Amino acid sequence: MAKEETIKDYFSDCFVVFKPKDIVSGDFYWLTEKNDKLFLAICDSTGHGVPGAFMSLLNIGFLNEAIKEKNILAPNQILNYVRERLITSISDGGQKDGFDGALMCYDKKALKISYAAAHCRPLVIRNDEIIEMAYDKMPVGKGERNDSFTLHEFEVKPGDRIYLYTDGFADQFGGPKGKKFKYRKLKEVLLSEYINKMSKQQMVIDEIFEEWRGNLEQTDDVTIVGLKV
Repeated sequence: MAKEETIKDYFSDCFVVFKPKDIVSGDFYWLTEKNDKLFLAICDSTGHGVPGAFMSLLNIGFLNEAIKEKNILAPNQILNYVRERLITSISDGGQKDGFDGALMCYDKKALKISYAAAHCRPLVIRNDEIIEMAYDKMPVGKGERNDSFTLHEFEVKPGDRIYLYTDGFADQFGGPKGKKFKYRKLKEVLLSEYINKMSKQQMVIDEIFEEWRGNLEQTDDVTIVGLKV
């Protein structure tokens, strides 16, 4: 797993909420540095527990391979490469294993972020407003579509808050009627807490999740990463 200390070299403040459903996880957050840029991925591999953890190891290996060995630096091309490796490695028998998630590249000097996202919508909070970023409606793996992933780029401004997350929090059953938490309420939580320090946001998000879940079983792995420029 990535170390928060490395993330803090690039962002003024950050937090990671990482709550595996089991001892090992299909969710993972991963990073590497290349050419003075930070590559950060938040991914939800197929499955959870041991099968999910196996997929996570495979996905992490292919991400490393793309950037460190093949010197592929555009996030969309990295996801294209990982998808191709997954399909040739494990999908010959019709399996559709892979991951949903987002991969971003942060250039601290230029204050620019490029990213690609698969079934995962990054959020930016700027000036009391949530900006919902674009994403591709297809997984990194074998699916209905095989188009190239889209490269997105945007300039960041001091004070921007960037959030990457998997679907585990929004899909958690709980509350008085045992229903899903849903993305709308998650966005409301992030917006209401964004003026606070990331450490406070982390604590509140964790408390809200546990209160919502109550005595129900955790539905899935949960990962949320918050970054302040």
